Amino acid sequence: MSAVAATTADDAADTALRAARRDRLFDAMAGVGLDALVLGRRDSVAYATGLRSLWTAATRPFAAASVLVGAGRATHLLSTWDEGVPPEVPFEHLYGITWSPAVMAASVGAIPGLVDVRRIGVEALSPGFEHMLRRLAPGAEVVPADDLLRAVRALKLPAEVERIRSAVAVAREAVEAAGAALGGGLDPVAARAAALRAAAERGVTMPGSGVVVQPVGSGAEPVHVDVGLLVDGDEGGMGRTVSLGDAGDAGGPRDDAAVDAQRRLLDACRPGATGVDVRDAVAGVRADRWMVRGSGMGFEPPVVTDALGTASVIDEAMVLSVEVELDGWRRRDLAVVGPTTTEAL
Repeated sequence: MSAVAATTADDAADTALRAARRDRLFDAMAGVGLDALVLGRRDSVAYATGLRSLWTAATRPFAAASVLVGAGRATHLLSTWDEGVPPEVPFEHLYGITWSPAVMAASVGAIPGLVDVRRIGVEALSPGFEHMLRRLAPGAEVVPADDLLRAVRALKLPAEVERIRSAVAVAREAVEAAGAALGGGLDPVAARAAALRAAAERGVTMPGSGVVVQPVGSGAEPVHVDVGLLVDGDEGGMGRTVSLGDAGDAGGPRDDAAVDAQRRLLDACRPGATGVDVRDAVAGVRADRWMVRGSGMGFEPPVVTDALGTASVIDEAMVLSVEVELDGWRRRDLAVVGPTTTEAL
C-alpha cells in the first residue's frame, strides 16, 4: 500500500510541475504577444510538455517537435506513438514523424488555429522552416523565440530545485564511488567504471556533461573526478579532485584554497550581480580556471568566465554550476541562488 501511495504522490507531483511549467510558458507567450510557439530542441519540448523521449547521441536537423497555440493553450507534439507522452496532451494532438517536408507541412498546417495566428515564435529557427511557415500562415509575423525559452527556463520553480537536488545526490554517489575506487588503488579507468556503476544502481544511465576521471598531470595523482547526469530530465553535477591514497575529497592546503575560491564565487552569485561582479570576486584568487554557468535540463545560460559573460545578470531562483580550479585542484557544485545567499545543492 505504501508503494502505491508513494507512486501516486510522485505522479501528482510530476503532473503539478508539468502544469506549472506549461502555464509559465503560455504566460510568457502572452506577455510578448506570441499567438503560437514552435519548439525544436528536445530539452525545450520536455520542459513545455513533459515528453519523455529516448536519448540518442546523434545530431538532429530542425523539426517542429512541438507546437503551442495560445488560443485554448493547446499543445501539439511530433510523435508517432503516445509512449512517454503525458496525459495532458491528447492523442489527436500528435502528428507523425516524417522525412517528407510536404507531409510535415500538411501535419503542421492541420493544427487547429495555426494558420490564422498573427505572430509565431520559433526556437532554433531554420531558413527552410521559416519558408514553410510563411506559406502556411502568410499573414503571420515569424520571430525568433530562443531568448523567451531561455528566460522562462532560467528561473527555477521550487519543485525543479528539489528535482535537481535529487539529481545532485546521484552525482555525489558516483563521485564518492570513483574516489573510493581510487583510494583502494584502482586506476582512473576502473574508477570511472565504479562511478557509472553507482549511478546505474540508482537507475540513472543518461549522461549530462558526462563522467570524467582524469589525472591532473603526467603523474598518477591527483585525479579530477567530475560527474554530470540527467535524472528525470534534470542535471545533477559535481566535481572534485582526489588523491589515489585518499578515498575522500580532502586534499590539504590545495583543497582548502579551492574551497575558499569556490566560496568567493558562490557569494558573488547573488541576485542582480553581473559577470563583472563575479569576475571581481575571484580577481585576487589566482585561479587557473573558473566558470559559472546555468544548469537545469542540461547546460543553460548564463555563462560567465574570465573572458565571457560580462553583461550577464544573475537572478534569484537560478541554478548555477560553479566551478573553480586552483593549483591543479578542482571543485564543481550546483547551487541555487536565493534572495540573500547562494546554496550549494
